[in-house]
Amino acid sequence: MASVEEQFEQLAAEASYHQHYAHEIENQMRAIAQVEAEINKTIEALKSLKENNLSLFNLGSGIFVKGELKQTNKLLMNVGANVFVESSIEDTISFLENKKKELEGAKNDLIKSMEAISNRLKEIDIEARRIMKEQQVKE
Repeated sequence: MASVEEQFEQLAAEASYHQHYAHEIENQMRAIAQVEAEINKTIEALKSLKENNLSLFNLGSGIFVKGELKQTNKLLMNVGANVFVESSIEDTISFLENKKKELEGAKNDLIKSMEAISNRLKEIDIEARRIMKEQQVKE
């Protein structure tokens, strides 16, 4: 049977592992929240698109150019791997809403993982306290 010190070391190592994993989940949750916020902004911008309106177009690296919208009924949407498809505003909004649903599912999975980690950390704490009490009784 492992010594009390070895048992504590084992529990501490497992707790450390779970805390690190929880931190990674928190980072993933923040990233999902950022993507959700960007999608929401994009949907709002799409809903307010009107032809002949002036707008700013992002060229990259924080550089924008002013321009007039000429054709708002046909958008080019990057669907991955630099593949673009022509899409209407409605179809684009629908695509973005589906992406939000996928993100919600991923977020729910992360929440479940975080709950499992939290439960395991509570179990580790209970086990450590039990070992301490047993050790105090022996002394």
